[in-house]
Amino acid sequence: MKTNPKYLIYHDLIGFYIYAKLKSKKDIEFDNMGLVINDTKNMLIIKKDNVVKKYIKKNYIFRIKLPKTEENEQYYLEIDGKKIVGRPEKRLRSLKKKKRFIK
Repeated sequence: MKTNPKYLIYHDLIGFYIYAKLKSKKDIEFDNMGLVINDTKNMLIIKKDNVVKKYIKKNYIFRIKLPKTEENEQYYLEIDGKKIVGRPEKRLRSLKKKKRFIK
């Protein structure tokens, strides 16, 4: 599946590997990589080594590991958690509304 990073915040994030970092701790590196198993309105639920952790979206900065490209390069996309607050289906609707009004 080819994912355009420009529109990733409008997608459902289930199935992506994600690193998380608290916004309040700027000097700490990203950690806690895991697979997103659920994407709710205000939380991302991540599973790593059979341990499930819940992250409140607005309190974290997320680094999403994108699928490999043809050149076998690995890319990451950093997203402020405030931009992905909301249900995934509502985020997709907001993208459609934005495209409709842009000419």
